[in-house]
Amino acid sequence: MKQQELTRWVQSIVYTFVIFAFFSIFLYLRRGFYNLYIINKVFGSAAAVLAGLTLLIGPLSKRFTYFSHLMTIRRQLGLVAFSLALAHIIASLVQQKRFPFPAWYQGEFIPVIVGILAILVWGYMAYISRNKKIKEMGAEVWKKRLSLAGQLGFLGIFIHLIVMKYQGWIRWFQGQVKQTPELVNPSYPPASLFVFTIMLGIIVYRIIAEYIVRKSADKT
Repeated sequence: MKQQELTRWVQSIVYTFVIFAFFSIFLYLRRGFYNLYIINKVFGSAAAVLAGLTLLIGPLSKRFTYFSHLMTIRRQLGLVAFSLALAHIIASLVQQKRFPFPAWYQGEFIPVIVGILAILVWGYMAYISRNKKIKEMGAEVWKKRLSLAGQLGFLGIFIHLIVMKYQGWIRWFQGQVKQTPELVNPSYPPASLFVFTIMLGIIVYRIIAEYIVRKSADKT
């Protein structure tokens, strides 16, 4: 691996570690314990945030030079996000007591199906992100396909999150969440609310940014 490529991977891992550590610490403080169940939540949260970051880097780098250096590691961040999403699936499948197969998955049919579709889209993105495929497709075609797939995958994860978690958010806002042995600080908001807020902000920003770009193009 070339030194430049290695540096990009190291930078991506550092960003991933910061995000992973934030959700790990917060969930530990809220739940009072840290095991595979919590780590699995962190896998999903970190994957969603990293995927969102890859969508945000482009528009931000055009307006703020500080973010331009992140353009060089966007592909690596996307691949790390995909790896964490796969880890989230595997960690869920091995926890049969919490997520019995197939009963639990049948009960959560809609978010599971949407999540699977999003993972398949991410898998396609990982497939075409190889240097060989980029050369075969050409840079312009590759960017367009990657951008479209990234947006579809991100939207799928967003829907997956909402359908899975909205009932818990409503209970928390209504003050119905009580202290239990697995929830020592129920006053702390669910970590998924942070993820939802971040993802919603990214979607809104992308819509506004693309609207501004179209308006500027129309004027010219």
